Amino acid sequence: ENIVQSVAASEVSSVGDAYSWREVSILLADLRGFAAIAESYPARVVLDCLNRCFAKLTEVIVQHYGTIDKFMGDAIMVVFPGDQAAAHDHARRAILCAVQMQIAMDELRERHKADNVPEMFLGIGVNTGKVMTGLIGSDLYRAHTVIGEEVNLASRIEAFSLRGQVLISQSTYELVKDFAECGAPVQVYMKGKAESVYIRE
Repeated sequence: ENIVQSVAASEVSSVGDAYSWREVSILLADLRGFAAIAESYPARVVLDCLNRCFAKLTEVIVQHYGTIDKFMGDAIMVVFPGDQAAAHDHARRAILCAVQMQIAMDELRERHKADNVPEMFLGIGVNTGKVMTGLIGSDLYRAHTVIGEEVNLASRIEAFSLRGQVLISQSTYELVKDFAECGAPVQVYMKGKAESVYIRE
């Protein structure tokens, strides 16, 4: 809660300036296999599965002081703001959260088996960088969100993840390489990027 309050305070710290740039870690998680359930099962079963998954994943996110930016159908976007007292702590929290989200999905799959619901898996991408954070919208509706190229990169990294994987960008890796066990770098080309980028599991 204190982290969320500090983000909000920084965004409206001066009159007429409702946005700011700050370093964050962005986690994108997408449910693999949900589309098959949505097409083949009654609406109640579909919504129960989705709510069950999101409820469990939200618990994990809150435990690591992540802020849910938005739900996008069967995907979640989470922001880990930096804590002024612990430089780059957000990258470690994002990685811990991602791994524990995968563990939580392992447990949910066991329950889904008991309910005769097809298996669902989670693909996760994490990126770290500077984003613009602030209020987006109008007088009718507005919400705090983050925007920028680093958000787009996190989404594209997530799209490469296979079920059960956590993939991270090079910028995230530089902040967690002494903390997390990671695989060898893989060079990939992404839409909107003139040069290749490196990602790791």
